[in-house]
Amino acid sequence: MLGKFAKGMKDGALGLALKSFLNDKLQRFGEVLDCQIDTGNGRVQLTAMLKGEKETVTASIERYELEKDGDDNYIRLKSFSSSREWLTVILTERLTDRQFKLPAAVSSFL
Repeated sequence: MLGKFAKGMKDGALGLALKSFLNDKLQRFGEVLDCQIDTGNGRVQLTAMLKGEKETVTASIERYELEKDGDDNYIRLKSFSSSREWLTVILTERLTDRQFKLPAAVSSFL
C-alpha cells in the first residue's frame, strides 16, 4: 500500500517537472495543461491547449524506455497516440525511437 502511494507521489512530481519543462520549450505552440506519468507502465499522457485549437488536445507516449549513460539519463520514445490523427502521424514519424536527455529536474526523481 505504501509502495503505491510513494510511486504515485513520484509519478506526480515527475509530471509536474515535465509539464514545466515542456511549457518552457513549447510555449510558441500552446500550453500543456496536464501531464500524467505512469512509470510502472512506461506511459506519459499530456493534455494541451494548442494555439488555433478550440478544444484541448491529448497526446500520449504509449511506451518509452529510460536509459542511463554515466550521470546522464535519457528517454527513448517508442509509440504514440493522440486525439488528433494528424498529431499521431507527426509524433510517430518524427519521434519514434528518438532519444532525449532528461533535464536535471526530471532526472532527480528517477
